[in-house]
Amino acid sequence: MRTAGAILGAVIANQDIYEVSATKKHRLGTRLVRGDKVYKYAQAVTAVTTYGMGSWSTYHQDIMYAAVPTATPIGSNKIHVTVGASDGIANDGVIAVHALEGGSVVMMVAGAAGPTFSILDNTAAISGTDMTITIDGELPVACSTSEKLEVMGSPYRVSYGNSGDLRPFMGVPTRLVPLATPYHWLQSSGPCWVTPHSTLGAAAGANHAVFRGDGSVALCTYNDTLFDARHQTAGYVLTYAQAGTQGAPFIFLTIAS
Repeated sequence: MRTAGAILGAVIANQDIYEVSATKKHRLGTRLVRGDKVYKYAQAVTAVTTYGMGSWSTYHQDIMYAAVPTATPIGSNKIHVTVGASDGIANDGVIAVHALEGGSVVMMVAGAAGPTFSILDNTAAISGTDMTITIDGELPVACSTSEKLEVMGSPYRVSYGNSGDLRPFMGVPTRLVPLATPYHWLQSSGPCWVTPHSTLGAAAGANHAVFRGDGSVALCTYNDTLFDARHQTAGYVLTYAQAGTQGAPFIFLTIAS
């Protein structure tokens, strides 16, 4: 993960946090710190058409428990995997070059979970062929042909709208995002306004914000079948209206620091 900037008001080279771009200017998931706010670089798969709602990861697992066709020794920064017929973003056995950049790969050693690595790059591959993955370090153990790999790409390819409560929310977009210019920044931590349900911040102790399926936030409770503790934490109420009522509160996002 890359970190860019650290000074409040700093302008980020190539693409600032309130800009969108038709071309990718940073690696997906690049981390930007501005004061006590944290942002992540993302690609929109669906257009962002309204403010104040979260965006969720469209990525599922790209490769599940797949064979290693070529062994690599301790110290290598490459591992190999055989792509299956239903692997890839579209489940069609096609994975484009660079498509998994910023994702993760776990190596199953002797049938049990082994080390997890970040993905720097990948070669193109189709079903039944060997794909080479470049990882972010050297293998601490050999990757033999008896191991298995599971792979996912960057979670920062995001959709806007109803997640069906199935996908994680990765952040709140800093601006509207047309599909023609899909590369943008999401805020993932720090003070932020997110569209609230009426119960959030409306009384003492009503501070724990969770995401609803549409990307708005609601009060986390233990007896509400809609917004209970099973939902993803968004953050906590940061400020109320002067009268101590909700006032559509700012929250402090705690999605990712």
